[in-house]
Amino acid sequence: MKRLTLLAVALTMVLGMAATSFAAPEVTISGNVLVNAVWRANWDFADGNDGRQANSRAMDIRERADLYFTVTANENLKAVLGFRSVRGDWGQAGMVADQSGGGAANTIDLRDAYIDFNWPGTSVNVKAGLMPVGLPAAVGGASMVHNARTTGVMVSSPITDNVSVLGGWVRAADGNADSRIDATNDSAIDGFILALPLNFEGIAMAPYVMYAPMGQNAGGTSNAVVGLTNRALTVAPGVYPDNAINNAYWLGTDFTMSMFDPFVVRADLNYGHVDGDRDLYDRTGWLFDIALDYTGFDFMNLSLTYAYTTGEDDDNTNGSERMPVLINDWAIGSFWFGGGLITGDDLDSDSDNIGFHAVALSATGIQSFAEGLTHDAHIVYAKGTNDTNAGGMVYGASLTEDDTMWELDFNTMYKIYDELTLYNGLGYVNLDLDEDAWGANSDGGDAWKFQIGMVYQF
Repeated sequence: MKRLTLLAVALTMVLGMAATSFAAPEVTISGNVLVNAVWRANWDFADGNDGRQANSRAMDIRERADLYFTVTANENLKAVLGFRSVRGDWGQAGMVADQSGGGAANTIDLRDAYIDFNWPGTSVNVKAGLMPVGLPAAVGGASMVHNARTTGVMVSSPITDNVSVLGGWVRAADGNADSRIDATNDSAIDGFILALPLNFEGIAMAPYVMYAPMGQNAGGTSNAVVGLTNRALTVAPGVYPDNAINNAYWLGTDFTMSMFDPFVVRADLNYGHVDGDRDLYDRTGWLFDIALDYTGFDFMNLSLTYAYTTGEDDDNTNGSERMPVLINDWAIGSFWFGGGLITGDDLDSDSDNIGFHAVALSATGIQSFAEGLTHDAHIVYAKGTNDTNAGGMVYGASLTEDDTMWELDFNTMYKIYDELTLYNGLGYVNLDLDEDAWGANSDGGDAWKFQIGMVYQF
């Protein structure tokens, strides 16, 4: 009897282990559905400027959806699979009446697909696949150098309680026709990243370096190269000379000091350099920004921000003096630089608006008269650092030393339910451009926006 009892216990343990080994993974579903209506006025700053063709639609209603599956095997292994629909305009493409689901447009695409696991018996974390990768940034919401969904492998590990290390490789773009890499078709842009996150009581920072070797033909095949080039020579990557860019690198750090709470200081320092075969293909510049936050009020937060990026000089043959970027997602305010509430509700001029001084005063999370009702307000001023005779400037997006920009934003968020938020945004931009730099009757103007939208998150 004793032997039978032991055999039964052993059999139960084996069956339990087998059941555990073949247990189905846990699947969680998340995502969102958003609808946003935006009324525009003079977003291209063409009104009243003779010779400039107005090309700014007065109103759009746009819709987008995200759907994510997180498949968790155990605390050390999971996979993330995410899809995003194309940001569709009501009444167009797949959103024409009675055409949804009929193949009228490709309306959904892969957004994230990566494996996330801890190496057995260690604290080393590995992520591999298509995933969000952003360089360290404390101000502007995201890095000006690189912040995007990118394919690659990232490895991170704590060294001590206060020091970690993160390293990896990402592929920003690859125009190769097949898997072979040779002198005739190598157009890949890679990025090798190393960062050292430091977190001490009251102070956090993450110094980093990123090195990006360029494929021999990278200059002619990818939009990713636009922010790396001397824009005085080209405005389209397809006409940028092959073999012109050899490599690029960036150095920088973010910085947050909270030891004097409720006063918090945040800052970034970034430097970037592109090395070309000739001096006129080089691009070198830097960014400095700093923000002082006050979090002592229980009804809102205040923030004063200053930012500076280098601008072009008047010699277009000695390369570019603007900081090179891959994917620029940096923004203050919620209109001219970017930073919109939902989608399609900001100018977001990306690498074209590098070369400026900017100051912003923001009040965020303002508690209103009703529960769940909050407001954000921004006042932004910018002045260019690009020479008035610099080449490669883009009207309505770039600022010269004689150009200024004022922005006023007032945004409202109301939580109808915990998962459903209603958004309203009001924005105004005054762009005062120098006609000597941009030409007669090209002096900017006023741009407005009004939006109302909602997001259901699940």
